[in-house]
Amino acid sequence: MMDWKYKGTCWKFGDNLGIDGDVMPLRFALERELDPTILKSHLMTGVDPEFPSKVSTGDIIVAGKRFGQGNPHIQGFLGMIGHNLGLVVESIPRGSFRNAINAGLPFLAGCENVTNLVETGDLLEVDFKTGDFQNLSQKTSHKFEPVDEQLQNIIEAGGWKPNLEKRLSRLSG
Repeated sequence: MMDWKYKGTCWKFGDNLGIDGDVMPLRFALERELDPTILKSHLMTGVDPEFPSKVSTGDIIVAGKRFGQGNPHIQGFLGMIGHNLGLVVESIPRGSFRNAINAGLPFLAGCENVTNLVETGDLLEVDFKTGDFQNLSQKTSHKFEPVDEQLQNIIEAGGWKPNLEKRLSRLSG
């Protein structure tokens, strides 16, 4: 059973982060690299070259509008999985939204003005299943809309491939 509640450090980023370049170097998409243990060492290096060495399991990336814009490549989300991070964004393009689900990443999208509620280094507790968002450092609480329950089921299974395998095994009995 997946733990939907994350408690960790906030890593705040702004608007318009490209999936290729900012979130993950493009070469990993071109090479079709899908191993989270390889990708995690390159996560967010386009905006903070030291990010992979600073982040810890359970930390939460909070970003502004159009997070993961550009070509819908999954590598950045798999890099987040490699670190066991959560993601909270003001908005995310449809292709990146689907890839976050396909990767099995717990995330909240459509969190209006969320970047105004945090600073890098704040201690956050986020329940991705319910949408409860707490900034423990600033002693504030907010409620955001979680992703649909059907999509949560895919995330809980570990992404699209484990979910498909689970469904096929039920069919074959």
